[in-house]
Amino acid sequence: MPHPLLTLGAAVAIVLGGVAALESAAATSMGAPPAAESMMTPRPAPAWKNSSWLNTDGGRPLALADLRGRVVLLNFWTFTCWNCTGALPSLVAYDSRYRDAGLTIVGIHTPEFPPYGGEHDPKNLAAALVKHGIRYPNAQDNDRATWVLYGIRYWPSYVLIDRKGQIRWEGYGEFHVGDRWHREWEGRIRALLAEAP
Repeated sequence: MPHPLLTLGAAVAIVLGGVAALESAAATSMGAPPAAESMMTPRPAPAWKNSSWLNTDGGRPLALADLRGRVVLLNFWTFTCWNCTGALPSLVAYDSRYRDAGLTIVGIHTPEFPPYGGEHDPKNLAAALVKHGIRYPNAQDNDRATWVLYGIRYWPSYVLIDRKGQIRWEGYGEFHVGDRWHREWEGRIRALLAEAP
């Protein structure tokens, strides 16, 4: 029969090993490895064609061409995604701080679940925008057309586009106001804002 202290010690070791694995997985989901975030060789950003929009003038569709001369941060998200909603305070903070300096954040709301899950309903998206204090434009990407166009694979994902319409950074994962990843993305935004149009 095993000694109780040895059994307890083994259980503690297993728990600590599991915690370390979870911390490693969390770091990976926040963009730690090169695969999660990358500075791109600049390439033209594809023009999205979403027809359903919230937080634009009268729901008018917003085109990438309308934003030429501005830095654009695309956020692929859905309101039922825990990691997506965890990152929203950072995006709201960027919008508040840099909108007047030339940044436009565009939410690309891409549902994860079938329509009966409620993510496809514009009323539910509108309620989520109010709940999270989001004032920047959001497209409903219910058919995942923009998701596919940009080759997105994870919620949340980000694409940073310069004033000339070139993709400069891509990444995915949750980050929070004041943490390392929030500061890194803010630095990228500031660098692109400093570039001449």
